[in-house]
Parts: sequence; C-alpha cells; structure tokens
Amino acid sequence: MTLLVVWVDEEGADSQVELWRNFFCTETLRADLAARPAQSALMLDPDDPRLAYTPEKVHEYHTLYPLDNQTEETQVGSLGFSSRVFKAVSETDGCTYTLRKLDGVRVTGDIHATRKQWAELAHPCLVRLRNILITSDFDGGQSNALTFVHDFVFGAMSLEERFMRGGPEAAMAAVSEELLWSYISQLVSALRFVHGQGRALRCLHASKVLVTSQHRVQVSGVGILDVVGDRKQAVADSQADDLRALGSILLQTVCHSLEATTPTSLAGSVEYLAAHYHPDLKDLVVYLITQPGGVGHVSIFAASARIAGRLLEQLDHVYEQVDAAHTELAKELNNGRLCRLMVKLNMILERQEPGNPAAADAWSETGDRYLLKLFRDYVFHQYEGERRPLVDFGSVVQQLNKLDVGVPEKILLLSRDGATCLVVTYAELKACFERSFAELLDQGNYTQGGMGRRYQEAWTSVP
Repeated sequence: MTLLVVWVDEEGADSQVELWRNFFCTETLRADLAARPAQSALMLDPDDPRLAYTPEKVHEYHTLYPLDNQTEETQVGSLGFSSRVFKAVSETDGCTYTLRKLDGVRVTGDIHATRKQWAELAHPCLVRLRNILITSDFDGGQSNALTFVHDFVFGAMSLEERFMRGGPEAAMAAVSEELLWSYISQLVSALRFVHGQGRALRCLHASKVLVTSQHRVQVSGVGILDVVGDRKQAVADSQADDLRALGSILLQTVCHSLEATTPTSLAGSVEYLAAHYHPDLKDLVVYLITQPGGVGHVSIFAASARIAGRLLEQLDHVYEQVDAAHTELAKELNNGRLCRLMVKLNMILERQEPGNPAAADAWSETGDRYLLKLFRDYVFHQYEGERRPLVDFGSVVQQLNKLDVGVPEKILLLSRDGATCLVVTYAELKACFERSFAELLDQGNYTQGGMGRRYQEAWTSVP
C-alpha cells in the first residue's frame, strides 16, 4: 500500500488551502456531484399551478417534477406534436429518469421492437431509451397517454436554452471555436454510431441536444419518431436529414438563433460564420446543410473524414480529461480508505466491554484499547505552545496513513494527566487495532459464516 505523505509548513493558511485542493476533489466537481441528489428530489410546492397536471405517480415512477415549465396548455415542439416532460424516480432501482408524455399522437411503429432496438444502443452521446409506456396515470384513468422513458441527464440544458434564450448579453457573447469543435466531435460520434447500426436519429434539434457544464453533449428524444413519425421515409433520407440537422444546429448555435437557418437568414448567417470562425468550420457547416436527400447524400463517415484532424485534437482533450478523472479517483480512494479506518477506530474507542455491560469502561481503558485511545488523542487532540489547539490536517492524514500501513516508526503517547508515558511503533498500534476490531466482530457473531462472514470480509479486506 502506498504511503501518502503530506507536508504542511508552520506558517499556516496558504499551505493548508493547497493541501485541501490536493487531497479533495475540485470544487467544481464536488458541486456538480452534490447537486445530483437535490435534482433527484425536486418536488412542486403545494401552491404550484403545475400540480394540476403532475400526478403523484406514473406506473413505477414517483416524485414527478415538470422540466419544461409549461403552463396549463401544451405547445407543439420540435418533433411536431405537443408533449410534457417530467423528472421522475423509479421505485424499482431508485434511479432518476425523464418521462416524456405525448398528447394526441397516433402510433405508427412497433412499440416493443423500437424499445428493444434503442434500449440496446448504448453510446456516451445518446440519452438512452429505457421504456415506452401506454398509461392512464396522468389524468386519473380518463385516457391513455404514450410515454417515453429516457435516462435523466443531471445538470443539463438544451443548446436552445444555453445559447438561444439567454437574453441580449448571451446573444452578444460569441461561442468559442474550441467549444464548437468539442460539440461537433461528440455529435459526429453519435451519428457515426447510429448510422453504423443502419438507423437514423431523426431527432436532431437544438431543443433535443443536451449540454452540461463539463461540455458533454447528449442527444435526447431517440426512438420517439420511430413510433409516432412518418414510416414511409427511407432510412437513407432520414440519415441525410440528420446531416442537414447537424449543420443547422451548428449554425444556429453560432448565431444564437433558431431563425439563422431560415431561407431569408441563411446567407447572412453563413457570412457571419465565415467572418468570425476558421474556414474549416464554415466549410463543414455548408457541406452538411447542402446535402441532398436519397442516394445522392454522403454518409456521416465521409463527413467525419473531412475533419479527421479536428477530431483527433478533441481526442487529445478526452485523454486529458481521463487523466484528470483518474487523479480525482485516486484522491477519493485515499479518502475512502481513511474514512473506513476512522469508522473502525471509533467503533472500538470508548465502548463498554462487549457482552459485559456491567464492566463499564474497563474494556476501553485497558490493553490494546487504551493504546488506541492514547493514539486518538495524539492524532486529533494535539496542542502547541500555551495550550493552543493544533489544527493540522496534514499531520492527521500522515499519522493515519502510517497506522494503516503499520510502519516501524516509534512515537511517544501521553495520557491527558501526564501520568502515563508509552513508546510504541505504528506497527504495534496496527496490531492492537486489528485485534480489537476482530474481537468486536467475534462478540457480534460476525464470524459464523453467511451474511456475517461477508460483512467481516468487507470490513477487514484491504481497501
């Protein structure tokens, strides 16, 4: 096991702050992960008017919360029909999902086949389809509604919300070219995967492309038009539509407007793109939006070959992010190891003798447990001159790591009244620690096999 040694100078503040940065995950990552439980638990206030159309439970899903902020009347969306979107939590697995309820649609495709086909298509840039329901739970059993269940993307907003509804200030801020190429690489990757499976997305629109604060891109709404859309259109035509939709999304994002690709605005939008961005980006957008339908269109594979160099640049960024993620994981691995060590230590300390409550504090004040009690004071209750409390996080981490490893280094342990003075090694303390915890497990019947055996192995295995 690797020994983590952390040095902190005596001056204090700056080095302590740097220590916390090096030992714990970044504040951005922490805030993102900490917000997820809050998003899963979102509920409407009792006086919220959206309660009128938000049921308590739909099928196996509860804690519904509207995501589209619509009023009582639904609006026709980018897919050509009205719908409502809810966040919900499954009572089966406890995971959070998105429910999209469609109003007044006619089923034209095979629901079960579509669900099976799209559920098997897993890609990091696609919001996975999990289920398709026909349920009457939305209006108290009065009518059935077709509902699509997709994964929930935490902290995401659509490209339309991010770049086209932000008001004048957002409209004035140019989208960086580096960010655009990141979006392009992820969207092209999704299209290559879907088209390679002989299918088409059919849902590429700025309102269906979700982006996160980490610049991850995922396409939502997959499989919907395979159930309620036009079944007469050939797959080749649908794939050509995907290419044109990709070009349109990029141009709309650059120009901060869904109107950027209308016939009256298209020429001006392309001129703006050519004036402010690299020719490679302008050439790709024009190449995509001018694709003909049918057999005359090029494939996404040919389109991606034109920007292979740009895609490789994005791959470099991905490797950097993977390395950063491994660094964060290593921090949390060490934190988890020390957390388990402290939990076990505190289960031992200040405890009455197992199986003999009448013994009061005799068990914790004698033998191995007394050494561990003195060690606890040595680690967490140190003082410096004039009895000022010493708060040194680096020292605590260093000493706990030495205990976990069991190094032969000697330390001096003193009782609080100064009457007891013991010189021990970390290796001896570790042996005391393991014997004491094993005694707890034995007294608690955790060494008799079955669930107890698995519990013991979980606690005593090396992290």
